[in-house]
Amino acid sequence: KGFKGVFCIIDLFMLNYIALLIPLFLGLIALEWWYSIKQNDSRYHAPNTVLNMAVGAIDQFGALLYLLLLYMALVFSQKHFQWLILPNDWRQWLLAFLSVDFVSYWYHRFSHRINLLWAGHVTHHSSSYFNLSNGFRTSPFQGLFRIPFWMILPVFGFDPLVLVVTFKVIGLHDFFVHTSYIPKLGWLEWVIVTPSHHRVHHGKNEMYIDKNYGSALIVWDRMFGTYQEETEAVEYGITSKYEDDSPLHAIVFHFKQIIEQVRKTRGWLNKLKVLLMPPGWGVVYLDVAHVDINGEKSTEKGVVYYAIWLLITGVLGFVGILFSYAILPPFTVSYCFLLAVGNIVQSAILLNQSETANFGFWESFRLMGFGLFGYFLLETLIPLGYLVMGWIFISGIGFAVLKSRYFGKKSQNN
Repeated sequence: KGFKGVFCIIDLFMLNYIALLIPLFLGLIALEWWYSIKQNDSRYHAPNTVLNMAVGAIDQFGALLYLLLLYMALVFSQKHFQWLILPNDWRQWLLAFLSVDFVSYWYHRFSHRINLLWAGHVTHHSSSYFNLSNGFRTSPFQGLFRIPFWMILPVFGFDPLVLVVTFKVIGLHDFFVHTSYIPKLGWLEWVIVTPSHHRVHHGKNEMYIDKNYGSALIVWDRMFGTYQEETEAVEYGITSKYEDDSPLHAIVFHFKQIIEQVRKTRGWLNKLKVLLMPPGWGVVYLDVAHVDINGEKSTEKGVVYYAIWLLITGVLGFVGILFSYAILPPFTVSYCFLLAVGNIVQSAILLNQSETANFGFWESFRLMGFGLFGYFLLETLIPLGYLVMGWIFISGIGFAVLKSRYFGKKSQNN
């Protein structure tokens, strides 16, 4: 119970399993990407894929807070509102699977029909590409907005620990349905959510919009009238105007639109409706250039190499800290997480050519800041400290060259 239980959950069912599965997920993405290149079907686009990974890294970092809040909310609900008592055996686990998947269906459905919830979910749908890397593209706001929905389950006797484990296990299924290469799966199409079902869910074709909300089981969609079979080629993305720009833009762009819509809407009741009505109610979307998914952005080779360097070291650092966090001080874990996530985010910004005129200054500031704090690692964890300082030294030299050749000129041109 309490905080001990919270950290137990984070320890057992968050960081450890992510550390083990991220290399597997990345390997499957690489395999699917290789197959896409072999087929010459353009189902992967490097800037988009790296941006998906950056959004995922931000989400996993935020999930540390989200799991803490989720567990505390479930314990609070159990303590103050529990109505039933369930047997502490396999029957509770089976009922938990069905109940969590049922609640997931309704949360997902509400997330498409309530504008404020859509702002936390649209990040997952805004990509014009559909591949395994989309499984990473989840906003941290989505996890936060889910908490009130899960709080109903402890009322019926479910143990918070059972619920969190079940939720994370069902979440694994979500990754594998983000592929366009697996065809329909026969009789399984009647029971579980398959890649075909989820392709429909991500489509912006008129007949596919707001269909197939299920997480693990498709039976809820069949029961409640939201099922749609894949019958025509899927056009992926969202119907409103949107262009991939940066990971932060992908996460907050719809919140910005809502704020602008509320500002332009007259009357407090109408302002409230902007939040609670379906997306796009009342006010036309802001004028944002639409993405050209067939267009390739040309980026200077040196910038590409630096972005790849950030991406590789960011992913290795992220996975490494997940494996070793239990033996490291909290300051070191936070430092390394922020450094790794920052690397992946900066890589996505560079590859999507969305850096601002002041990017050179802020990247220099980031490297110097981490270098300054990294000095303290030398006094506590000498091997890790030298590794981090070595990375900062190499990155600093490389970026100094880039800054003089590229970012300095870009700043002057702007």
